[in-house]
Amino acid sequence: MYLGLGVLSRPLYEGAANTKRVAVPVLQMQWSNGLFVAGMSAGLHMSNQYGHEFGPIIMLEPSRTPDGTSNAIQSPAYGHSSAVGPGLDEKSLRQNNRLVGMDNIHTRVLAGGFYNFHVSENLCNTNTLVFGAGNNRQGIRLSSDLRYHFKDIARHHQLIVGVGVNLVNKAYSNSYFGVTEVEAGRSINPQFESSAGIKNIHAEAFWNWNLNASWLVTSKLSLSQLVGNASKSPLVERKTNVYVSTALAYRF
Repeated sequence: MYLGLGVLSRPLYEGAANTKRVAVPVLQMQWSNGLFVAGMSAGLHMSNQYGHEFGPIIMLEPSRTPDGTSNAIQSPAYGHSSAVGPGLDEKSLRQNNRLVGMDNIHTRVLAGGFYNFHVSENLCNTNTLVFGAGNNRQGIRLSSDLRYHFKDIARHHQLIVGVGVNLVNKAYSNSYFGVTEVEAGRSINPQFESSAGIKNIHAEAFWNWNLNASWLVTSKLSLSQLVGNASKSPLVERKTNVYVSTALAYRF
């Protein structure tokens, strides 16, 4: 179990050219009954079979506004973006931020399940299927990753590297990459209908540095490449996005 605070550098939204740096809490807890909390997700390990982990999971899907996706654990306030205000040139803002004029996507609680298979002691395949994304709550996302754990790379250091893919249904893809006729009329984006399929592929590295028995530095680097129909969305300014975070945490 550990709790801490760090900083995250990420795109303003998935597919954006501009980046944003924000303070983020980090949280990871697991109990002997199988219940766990990791960041903005929580679940229950129900398997007692070696090499196999499965159970239900819920997670918080952050909102999306012209200000950028929220990173707070608590739900953000809804409403109009503060990016447009008195004394600002709205036309210029529309040209510099393609989300201006688009419907805000509200925070959603997604529910589903997970299944992890340990191929070997160090190699694991993780899979998560969740439902309920988007304003219509009909979005579905399947995430599958293959991760390798370097346990003895150096004293007090642990490294996990992985590659993965995210598949989504049409409702999910349209929520985040589609542009309706109404949205096209009030933004700079042409009308666009997205479709189901592979949303992105990614490579990740997780690094934990144990400073002592109580404190650790936990960091993550993620490279994500939008592919398929989602990458053709007029909202996408850059197909390749980089996410970097690091945090200081206290272990209980």
